[in-house]
Amino acid sequence: MTLPNRKPSMNPLPAENQLRVLKEYGLHDSFMANWVSVEDVHEVARRLRVATETTVACDVRAAVSSPDPGGRKPRRAWIVRLAPGWSLVVYLDGWMPDSDPLSLDGQRVFDVSCISGIEEIEELFYTRDGVSTGTVYDEEEYRVHWDDLLYDLDSTDGRLEEYLTIMGRVAGRFLDRDLFSSRGLLVQLPLTD
Repeated sequence: MTLPNRKPSMNPLPAENQLRVLKEYGLHDSFMANWVSVEDVHEVARRLRVATETTVACDVRAAVSSPDPGGRKPRRAWIVRLAPGWSLVVYLDGWMPDSDPLSLDGQRVFDVSCISGIEEIEELFYTRDGVSTGTVYDEEEYRVHWDDLLYDLDSTDGRLEEYLTIMGRVAGRFLDRDLFSSRGLLVQLPLTD
């Protein structure tokens, strides 16, 4: 069905509800992630200053359920190749570092940060080459990825679903079971003061 006075969408929509996919993998209550225009997950880990000896190859279920290695609670992330030219970094402990190092050398980074339990969601921020330029909605080149979407932006879930749809369109892949079942890198992020 086409809405009156609107062109039919030429952009794809996710085959399945993105929030349901997050819930299935235990990521919905606190979802923080970066979409990074760097395909090599080891390069993404290097940009995050991860000690390579602490990395473990695993799927997201194993990453989410991995035990605390002791001492201070680690800040962990799971890094996976998302699509040609893109990686996804999912932060597992409610903390997301600054995106600037991920975006150096002309790379693009998009930040999604949502804590559903308290209905808190940040804007969909965009950083390129170490400079945060605001939200994806401030960038005319990305208008084509969101202009036809009709999600309920008054609700946290509606905004998150729109952000995930935009990012799936930008990167060329939506979140799905195959992605979360694939082997990525579970990493411990360096502690900061």
